[in-house]
Amino acid sequence: MPGSAAGWALITAFACGVFLCGCTGTPEPLPSRPTTLVEPSPSPTPEPSTPETLAVTPAFQEVRATLELFAREKMDEGASAVLIKAKAGQQEWTHATGVRSRAERVAVRAGDRFDVGDQLRTMVAVSVLKLIEEGRLALDDSINTHLPGSVPAGSPVTIRQLLGDATELPAAPSPQADALLGLLVERYRGVPLGTALRTDILSPLNLDSTAVLVPGSDAPDDVVHGYIQLQGETVDVTFPHIPNGASSVRLMSTVEDLTTFQAALLEGRLLATQSLISMKGSVFAGYGLGLDHWEDHCTNGSYYGHAGDVPGYGSISMSSADGNRQLAIFMAYPPQPVALQPSALALEMTGVAQVALNSSCRFQFR
Repeated sequence: MPGSAAGWALITAFACGVFLCGCTGTPEPLPSRPTTLVEPSPSPTPEPSTPETLAVTPAFQEVRATLELFAREKMDEGASAVLIKAKAGQQEWTHATGVRSRAERVAVRAGDRFDVGDQLRTMVAVSVLKLIEEGRLALDDSINTHLPGSVPAGSPVTIRQLLGDATELPAAPSPQADALLGLLVERYRGVPLGTALRTDILSPLNLDSTAVLVPGSDAPDDVVHGYIQLQGETVDVTFPHIPNGASSVRLMSTVEDLTTFQAALLEGRLLATQSLISMKGSVFAGYGLGLDHWEDHCTNGSYYGHAGDVPGYGSISMSSADGNRQLAIFMAYPPQPVALQPSALALEMTGVAQVALNSSCRFQFR
């Protein structure tokens, strides 16, 4: 799973200063159950899980049970919030447990916003590929052709490489990959990255709860706060001071908006067919262009999506190739010291998401 070294470097500097519509079986209704909070003070009223209006398949019940158990375990381990959105055909379920902030102890709701971290890469990739469709760029152009001097002359890094797995980039441009892609979009659109993303993606899909924040932006009231451990103290890192520029852009979104975006992307409503094929990458690739891959045992194909892992926060959004089965999970991590490597919790969250999605169908390919 690729990570954003730039995001981790920035916060380090701050610190130092599952589902199938056609599943068979007799539907068995499952009553909704309210979520619970861990040691609230004062005690907020948790938001209940989404009530069902349709019969729930046994496979979807299993998905829910898996995810509810995961959420309880993470809260017991010190997470301050877990938000989940699951979809299988017409069956949908949301879950919210915890608090928006440890200071105010207001109960989270399923529509609350959070820092999606590296999931921003997928949206930026869409904007870059739109520029390629317009003939302004080519995937195999050197980034220095469009942003002269952005990488050392001896490192002819291409746009395709920047959109791919950041761990495969030369050491010099690797931490800058996301920032360079953002600058590329800004140069050819002539507007800030947030404005370009709103034109290309957010407005057409009515993703009103998703917004790009830069230093100086007002903090949304419904944002879930993130925390780290610094010298034995719990520190709120929801809006750290970071320098101006494309690298400082942070995307706030919701589990609902993330699943809506991924469904539209995979259904071909944002890009031409060839561009979407390029984003997905080859069948045996582990990562495409701004899209990660995981094995879909229900179809013998792939899930597509991305993980977001930044200090204080972790998230994963994953969809079947047709967008029919989807899962988005967000967690405000238990406070922990900042490390340069991706969090083990991010890997655990991704594994749970894949297991849950694979349990959403009765028959699996092995």
